[in-house]
Order: sequence, then C-alpha cells, then structure tokens
Amino acid sequence: MGKVLEALKRAEQERTRDALATPPSSPVPVEPRPLIDEPPPLSDRPDFPEATPIPGMAEALVAYYEKTSLVSEQYRSLRTRLLSMNAAGERQVIAITSAIPREGKSVTTLNVGCIMAEIRHHRVLMVDGDFRRSTLHKLLNLPSKPGLAEVLAGEARYEDVIQATPLPNLFFIPAGSTKGRSAAELLSSTETRRLFRRMQEEYHYTFVDTPPATTVTDAGIIGQMCSGVIVIVRLNYTHESTARTAVRLLQANNVPILGGLVIGRDRPHGGYGYGYGYGYGYYRPYHYYNDYYHDAKDPE
Repeated sequence: MGKVLEALKRAEQERTRDALATPPSSPVPVEPRPLIDEPPPLSDRPDFPEATPIPGMAEALVAYYEKTSLVSEQYRSLRTRLLSMNAAGERQVIAITSAIPREGKSVTTLNVGCIMAEIRHHRVLMVDGDFRRSTLHKLLNLPSKPGLAEVLAGEARYEDVIQATPLPNLFFIPAGSTKGRSAAELLSSTETRRLFRRMQEEYHYTFVDTPPATTVTDAGIIGQMCSGVIVIVRLNYTHESTARTAVRLLQANNVPILGGLVIGRDRPHGGYGYGYGYGYGYYRPYHYYNDYYHDAKDPE
C-alpha cells in the first residue's frame, strides 16, 4: 500500500486501541510516530554563524534564520533520510505535494532546499510548479516571471529563467504565467520531460513545489518525471481519508512516493514537529478546499 498508507493504518489501529483503554472524559492525545532520527542534544549541534537579515525574504525560512532551532534540526533529519535513501549519490528531482491546500508544502520546499544547499558541494534548484497559486517567489522576494510556464510555452529560454537566491548553492525557477493556457497541457508536452532531465543533470537535487494532489492533476503529471514525491500531512488539520485519497491518486499515476512528512504542532505548548508517518487529532473544517483556485489569479 505504500509507506504513507502503512503509517496511516498504524495510526488508526493505535487510535482504536487507545480509545478503548481511555475513559471518554479524559482523552489522551496520541503522539505521531516519527521515523526520522531524533535531533542531537544542543551541546552536540554544530555552531552556525548568525544569519544576516535578507530584506524581503520571509521569516518562514527557518533553516536560514534559525539554524540551531529544533525545526532546523528536524529538516536536517529529513535531509539525512533523503541522502541515505540515495546511497549511490544519484542526482534527483523530488516533487513536494500535499493532500489539501495550506498544509505547508511551499514553506517545506523552501526550507528543504535551504538545508540541502548547506552541503557545500551540492547545487540545489527549487522550482515552483504551482501555476495557479505560485508562492515561492514571494517567500524569496524574487521576480515571479519569466518562469517555468514561459519555458514550456517556448517563450523563454531555460537559462534565462534561473534565478540566483541570496543563499549559496541555491537557485530558483518561478512558476511564471500560463497566460490562460492549460497547465496540464503545458506539463504533458515532450519539452517538459527534456527540461526535467536537464535539471536533473545540472543540479544535485531539484525540489518541485506542486499543487495539492487532490485538487488538480498537476502533481500526478509532474511526479511521473521525478525521482519521487514527498507528501505533506499537517497535524490537526488534514483528515485521514483525504490523505489516503492523495496517496491513492499518486499511486494510480505510478508516482513513486518517498514518504509522508508530518508537520505542525503536536502538543499544546510544544514546538513544531516533523517526522515520517501520520499523526491524527481533531480536524478543523476544510470546506474551502474545493474553492482553492476560485480566487487564484494567473500572474500577468
């Protein structure tokens, strides 16, 4: 069933067992089961120079602004897992998606790219593959076009859309503007496959931010051209059935799933936790999910 679905099944079994053992009046929150390594003690962590503020760059880039924080260490644990899964050191293109909107996939893409670029010999590329709600250029305070859409439409050269970021070894391609064209049509062209092969040849790791897997077909199309996909699941936000649906859709398109990354607060006064697996809790409504692109405007 895949790594994420297996984790989902374990979580469901644990919830049932704990519900039987706990009186209804005293619910006990269940901790997600992370499969990544625990971060090292503060005394064992390497010293990092204090981050120089970069005008306009979002504070959400915790991996840069707070290099010694617990969140940054968890991103490094994810990096370690990705590197261990790629023991041969092959160059990879990895898509990052989610089940529903606002789960944190763009922020995750940004931080994972930053963490991977900490390795000095790595050239890392981030690509905004969400044509309808492009976000990465705002977080980086970089131009939104020309970008991927213009290259696929033959209106710009690949070399001309690659932007240097303020961070060493880290580069960026914005989504650009489809100008009313179908995103699925652009992504399904033979030029797209050639472009993805070129990115893989020129960068050690390429991370592609894609739309949620249950909203449009883009994640399934992009995922087929990647080494694998990471599915973001947000604690106390993403319903289990929706996460299952996202995984099934990706599997139906023969997209290799590297794992599921659980993010969000896992306790009332705790920090943000990251780990492979799935954590469940009290879900807030997400009726707006069907309207994800209702007010999304294509960049001019």
